[in-house]
Formats: sequence, structure tokens, C-alpha cells
Amino acid sequence: MNEQSEMDFGVFATAAANHARRRNAPPQPDRDGLFDAEGVTIIAGRRQCAVEVGSELFADIQFKETKIRVTAIAPGKWDPVSILSACTRAHGGKVFEVDYATATPTNPGGVDELRIATIIGADGIKPYLSKKSRYAAGELGRWAPLQRPTEIEYIRSFRRQPAGKPTWAFRTLLWGHGGSRTSDYRVRRSLRALEDAGLLSIQLGPRSGMATAKCTWTARAYLAPARLAPADEEALGALAP
Repeated sequence: MNEQSEMDFGVFATAAANHARRRNAPPQPDRDGLFDAEGVTIIAGRRQCAVEVGSELFADIQFKETKIRVTAIAPGKWDPVSILSACTRAHGGKVFEVDYATATPTNPGGVDELRIATIIGADGIKPYLSKKSRYAAGELGRWAPLQRPTEIEYIRSFRRQPAGKPTWAFRTLLWGHGGSRTSDYRVRRSLRALEDAGLLSIQLGPRSGMATAKCTWTARAYLAPARLAPADEEALGALAP
């Protein structure tokens, strides 16, 4: 999903995920990217979490004996990051917040990389490295494990990635590198989180499977167009014939 608008992600799903998707389609956010109480219930339910909406200001998300309270960002409206974070913590997982001081987004194809990173981080997938990587990467996106130093020796451009660079799973998601290794569960989980948040559209194949499915970024996944200052707009208007 770099310059092309869609890509075959048939290796990213399991039979159980396809069955759950058919029975319980992802909710649709409003124009601000927020979800109502029904959307919270659907997103949490896709992660085996129960939801108890106390009022328009808060909801409790529970998995087994662990209950996490989620505060609405507006009356009756919840942010997808807080929903996913609550589900992750209820399962005993760790939420990865984006370190804006070290992250170096490149926004491939015009997508909002930091927004995507925030979503998958809330779902428990680390988007950026917190220390130097265990792999080496080249300028063209090729990868080489450090367990094969003889190969790296012949490819002088390969270097270990510093902190703040995308992790292997996040880079695979954004650029589509990795070949058959993209069956990694972290990539599949990231796709599910992005679909739930309304940043990705997954269109199943003719047999309701992922073998021929297409994943397409939605308009919400892209960076907003730059807006000119009022003075600049006035100047452009004066130049118009």
C-alpha cells in the first residue's frame, strides 16, 4: 500500500477472522472519526470484550475480571484509540504510544503515518523502534537478519535501524515489503485494528475469503490537504484572471 491504492492481503487473514468479519461487520465512524455506543460495543466485541455503557460520558469495557473505563470525547462519542487501548489493557496487553520526539514519519503515498501508528499502537502492536533494531535494512527496503552477517558484509548499504524508525511489522504494513513473511500475526492484527477504526477497507473475494481480498486506505487514512493562510489565499485570488 505505497503508491498503489490497494494491494492483495490474502495471506493476512485466518478462517476464524473471516467468519467473525462476516457475522459482525466493522462499525462506521462519524465525520470526525468517532464512534457511538453501538460502535464501541462492536469494536470491543470483535476482541471478546463486553461493554456496559453507563451514560453518554463513559463506558466500561471488560474482559473476564478486568474492567477498564473509557471516557467519551464528546457526549455519546468515543475515540477509536481509547476503545482499542481499553480492550488491550483489559486483555493484559501493553499499549504502545507514539513518541513524537523520535518518530520520523515519511507518510508513504500520502497516508497519515502517525495516525495509523497510533491506532495499531493502541491495539498492542509496536509501531516504532524504542532502540536499535535487530535487523538490517537497505535503501530499497530489503531486509537481512543479523544472524547472517556474511550476507550483510557483502551489502554495505545495509544498516541496523535506529530508534524512531518503523518496526518490521509496521514497515511491512506501510510499504508491503517482506514477501511471504507478511503472514506475520502482527500485520494481520494491525489490519483488523485499522479496519475497525475506519482507516482501511477490506473487500472480501467472490468466495467470501481473503485469497482475493483487497485492502484499500479510506479517505480518513490520508493526510489532510495543506491549507493556505488567509493572506496567501487573497494573493492567489488577486492573480486569478
